Amino acid sequence: MSINMVMGGLLFKNENLSEDIIDILKTLQDRYVPTIECDNTKRVLEQVFFGGDQLTEERARNAQRSLMDGDSLFDMLQGLVPKNEDWHAFRIAFEKIIKLLRKPESAGETGTYFCNATLTNNSNAKKDALNEYRFVREPFNLYVDVYIVSATLNYLGLSKIEDVQVPQTVADGNLLTQRIWLHGLVSDVQDKFQEVIQRPVFLCRAENCEHGPFVYKKARDNHEARKHSYIQPAENVESSKSDSKDSDDYIFNYGCLFMTLGLLLRNADDAVKEGDGPRIINMWRAFLLIYRKEGNTKYAVASLHLIALLKGILSPRDAHRLTWNRTVNRRGGKGKRVSNDFHLENLNLVLTNALKHLGVNLNESTAAREANALQYTKDIVTTFTGDLGIKKPKGYHKKLASEKDFITLLSEVHIKCQMFSFQIGREFRSFPKISRNVFSGLKVGSLKDWIVKWKKRWAEEQRLLNTVKN
Repeated sequence: MSINMVMGGLLFKNENLSEDIIDILKTLQDRYVPTIECDNTKRVLEQVFFGGDQLTEERARNAQRSLMDGDSLFDMLQGLVPKNEDWHAFRIAFEKIIKLLRKPESAGETGTYFCNATLTNNSNAKKDALNEYRFVREPFNLYVDVYIVSATLNYLGLSKIEDVQVPQTVADGNLLTQRIWLHGLVSDVQDKFQEVIQRPVFLCRAENCEHGPFVYKKARDNHEARKHSYIQPAENVESSKSDSKDSDDYIFNYGCLFMTLGLLLRNADDAVKEGDGPRIINMWRAFLLIYRKEGNTKYAVASLHLIALLKGILSPRDAHRLTWNRTVNRRGGKGKRVSNDFHLENLNLVLTNALKHLGVNLNESTAAREANALQYTKDIVTTFTGDLGIKKPKGYHKKLASEKDFITLLSEVHIKCQMFSFQIGREFRSFPKISRNVFSGLKVGSLKDWIVKWKKRWAEEQRLLNTVKN
């Protein structure tokens, strides 16, 4: 079902200023946080979530931290729980992934992102991935489709889409039979071309030893040396690494990595459209590692803080609210939800256009009146256009040009490049020694230390808050 909105109006404050962000939080807490007065002190009955992008969330938490010397949770502005919304975060993840896969110097290397954009003369694909997000996303999704189809054709041993034949028993079967066959095919393709990252398990090599399994190789080796007097022979690490690299196909790795990252982003988009809270949180977990690997410390911390809220800081009830209250449905219907912050950005755009028409009459009073009337104005316009039978085009409409580009690129990737036909020794000059492992290069040891550091900091803050009388 669609939502019913209540406009909160405008606050003429600048969140970049410490005193203004504190005033914003105080105003929102006074308006929306349920409280009760006891012994001349306001007590918070229930916390309310306050969402925004990473900068807004960080400023809000810093403002609360600056008031930690307050006498009560209300004075410390703890009636609000700052949280990160999804649209801005997923755009940042998209930018980092495009940075990994797109290099201008690869324009002449068949099968790469930039070569695809050049071949189809698609200038949108070469734009800034963050500021021109919606323009870059369309060709990126097209390229992902090309890689998926190419990988599937390779798995089936075919050269053209027209050669694909569905078994007659499946074609004549019911919907469940067809779904089982399709899911089985997809699973097989995924197993072949997408690297499943599993934590290794190490077993004791002594006979009839019941100890283990061991999570760490060093722990296994120490156990063997202590209990069985077994000393591991020295390994030629450089030789093993060299042999491993020489036996790899880095063009194949590029295609697998592109497809994996593309499907990861597509899963995030679909989770938002369906309002699937747990799946959105899983995307935050995956993107945390990408943020950390690519050096975006602020969004990595934001992702980690979200997990900390869900796993330890919030009550189970509040964690459930935070998980599921992340999207809105503006028009009703299945699969038509959008992130809260994306919806707010659209409202800001509508309000900005409305304020432009005020001209010289623009001031705080008229701007506030326009903001308070925004929802009613939209309802009137919607009703009026509906009565007149005026319909606004909705959704994505596939163009014939995209179909032509798809056929062209599939021929390049599957026939000319043979990207998913594993051939030892191949490599793109622009992507030397690229790994198909999404998190290759991520230092696990430093990641663990980083997590522990922030965990201790937030645990100390919570201990302090628990000593304050509500």
